[in-house]
Amino acid sequence: MTVPIECERPAPRNLRPAIDALRDDQVIIYPTDTGYAFGCALSSARGIATLRRLKGMNDRHPKPLTMLVRDLAELARYGHVGNQVFRTIRRLLPGPYTMVLRATADVPRAMKNRHHEVGLRVPDHAVCHMLVELLEEPLLTGSVTHAEHEIVLEDPEELERRFARDIRLVLDCGALMPDPSTVLRLVDDEIEVLRTGQGALPQ
Repeated sequence: MTVPIECERPAPRNLRPAIDALRDDQVIIYPTDTGYAFGCALSSARGIATLRRLKGMNDRHPKPLTMLVRDLAELARYGHVGNQVFRTIRRLLPGPYTMVLRATADVPRAMKNRHHEVGLRVPDHAVCHMLVELLEEPLLTGSVTHAEHEIVLEDPEELERRFARDIRLVLDCGALMPDPSTVLRLVDDEIEVLRTGQGALPQ
């Protein structure tokens, strides 16, 4: 099922089917500032397992899974943030960045990589912000690719056809070309660039 929405000014009532699906342990596809993404509720073990399978990630996968959170306060709940790191994050977020931080005890074990790290995002995107506000918990998120061939898809109808067996619905904002986030690892007050994307690198 596809649900048409307005990307810049989404109406809460149009997001209600997505919220209901997330609370029912389902995975959805939704628009972000970096393209379409899979999403499930952080509290959903079944959703996390489905998303891992869709992304082709087993328990020993080196990359951490990524959480979409409301703001910097919620980011600091799930990732250890030192003073220097916080100053950097405050300059960059909200925006097209994924921050890889040492995970706190509040992060489910299934989300951490072998280094006990987690990816965290605070996008500058109305749909993302409203979803986590209405859900009242973070989203586990991952860009939409075909697990076997890393095919990136941007058309909502094709996304619905391709993943109909595994997702409940697609929030349709029209075609969105992927534009990946910049990924920064911020551990022990050091900054490491893991991927250069649309976000400018910190000076």
